[in-house]
Amino acid sequence: DGSFDINIIGGEQISAKSVICATEGPVATKLLAGIDGLGHLADTEQQPQQSVGSVYYSFRGEAPVNDAILVLNGVGKDSSSRSGLINVVVFPHVCNQSYAPEGYGLCSVSISGTIMDEYSGRHDELDEDVRAQLSEWFPEFAVRIKDEWKLEKTYKIVNAQPGQLKGPFPASAHGGRDSKKV
Repeated sequence: DGSFDINIIGGEQISAKSVICATEGPVATKLLAGIDGLGHLADTEQQPQQSVGSVYYSFRGEAPVNDAILVLNGVGKDSSSRSGLINVVVFPHVCNQSYAPEGYGLCSVSISGTIMDEYSGRHDELDEDVRAQLSEWFPEFAVRIKDEWKLEKTYKIVNAQPGQLKGPFPASAHGGRDSKKV
């Protein structure tokens, strides 16, 4: 009948017309290949994956940005500086106040997996360079960023998103283009 029966731990069963498998690509493929009628997925060429780094800071007081927006790096990577270190900055507590305690803010910084690899084993240097670039972007907050913001956690997410080129499911009919060669 086109519906799915899902067995929940504890014995409960749920019926649904659709199911979303929200996990990284290689894990989703493995899970889905175990479902009757989807076993062929085990033999599917793996979609290339992109990694990303996430650096989180907490701070007291006002955020440099008070709009629910993503701040994108429009400069790119300049080999003579760290201008291309950060891809995206967002202040999640501006979107939803429950993301930080009252009076505090949360800053989320996204960095490409390639740059995270360059900083492998050098977390203090990464933190210092991220703070330096944030201070350039938000000069009126520079002293607070460098001296008061607390580094909460740094993550490297290996399979953060599917690659946009080549593989069995490219982003365009022509296989996309490699942004690293632009």
